Amino acid sequence: MKSVRTWFAVIATAFALWGMPAVAADAGADGVDRHGMENDMPIPEGEEVLATGKDRYSARCSYCHTPLGRGGSSGVCLACQKYKWGSRSSQIYATIAAGRPQTKMGAFATSLSQEEILNIIAYIRSLQELKIQDDLKAAKAQ
Repeated sequence: MKSVRTWFAVIATAFALWGMPAVAADAGADGVDRHGMENDMPIPEGEEVLATGKDRYSARCSYCHTPLGRGGSSGVCLACQKYKWGSRSSQIYATIAAGRPQTKMGAFATSLSQEEILNIIAYIRSLQELKIQDDLKAAKAQ
């Protein structure tokens, strides 16, 4: 019953935020940033947001997904931009908030605020940018 309430809360929050314009530095008018990631929810920006996102990510996510988001023994690569459950901001939000059944991804809606989850998403986007830069450097070195 608790998981049903959690999913309902996540879906209600996503719909409430969905109607708001996306906020992303690299997003075009269609809400898609230069990495092909669809920011269909307002994603906060700024150094403070990234610092908070990094802090929360380090505390809650890095154990499974590694500090750079490149994936670990039990967590997928978040910097790789390909997600089984979708790469839209609302889908990432739902995954963090409600978890994913029959996986090791737990629900964090009761331990993280909406703002903290959005900050984590902003930080994940920065990890994606870092991986793109690393991949470009590696390609040039070959």
